[in-house]
Amino acid sequence: KASDEAMRTPVIAAGGLVDGADIAAVLRLGASGAMLGTRFVASNESRAHQDYKNALVDAQAKDTVLTGCFDGGWPHAQHRVLRNSTFTSWEAEGCLPAGRRPGEGDLISARNDVTIIRYEDVPPDRDMSGDVLACCLYAGCGVGKIKSIEAAGVLVRGLWREALRDLST
Repeated sequence: KASDEAMRTPVIAAGGLVDGADIAAVLRLGASGAMLGTRFVASNESRAHQDYKNALVDAQAKDTVLTGCFDGGWPHAQHRVLRNSTFTSWEAEGCLPAGRRPGEGDLISARNDVTIIRYEDVPPDRDMSGDVLACCLYAGCGVGKIKSIEAAGVLVRGLWREALRDLST
């Protein structure tokens, strides 16, 4: 039966998960595991630019938007990102399509011999210079729960401890 097959298929929950309570909630719902993307962007080991990590710590859910602004040449590709100067300028001009967007083609950041132009879907990494906060700053809805930048191992142990505590209640 299809339902029996589905019950044997591992499901990894993702999207807006940030803390141990989120992990416990999806495990209770039947997920086999949880994927926490934004939480680990804001970790010591992440290659994300420090300004990007700091922006995640300072952000709230209301600071995110699901948008096609940063399409990187993929029309209509939607990403959840932090609102930034690129997005607000684009929004103020009426969310114009590729080829008509304000500042389109502007060099905003660089890494070695690679340039990043406005509206690319490339997030800023630690080797980039320039206006890194004008780049695509991916961020999930749970971003407001991120309060610090920590080592990944510390995060994993703390998250699992929180999840187990929540599951035992």
